[in-house]
Amino acid sequence: MRRTRTEPPQGFGTRLAELRRAAGLTQVELAEAVGISQRMVAYYESAEDYPLAQLLRHLSRVLGVTTDELLGVAPPKARRGAGRARKSAASKT
Repeated sequence: MRRTRTEPPQGFGTRLAELRRAAGLTQVELAEAVGISQRMVAYYESAEDYPLAQLLRHLSRVLGVTTDELLGVAPPKARRGAGRARKSAASKT
């Protein structure tokens, strides 16, 4: 019987950092868009702890992903520049 190599499950913090980078945002930019401190973003990116449900909604909206994608229940879909588009739209107001 052939064994297939599987990747270990990705933690929330690692996934959050990857999605933030994919959206083209810094920790400071994400924090400002969500309404939390950069320190909180850094904490959630380094911890295996999950933020409160209310914060998950804001994070997923700003990152342009679903909460399922953010939590790792569903694989992230390919999106281009979701964060940059939101950032430029926010700077125009």
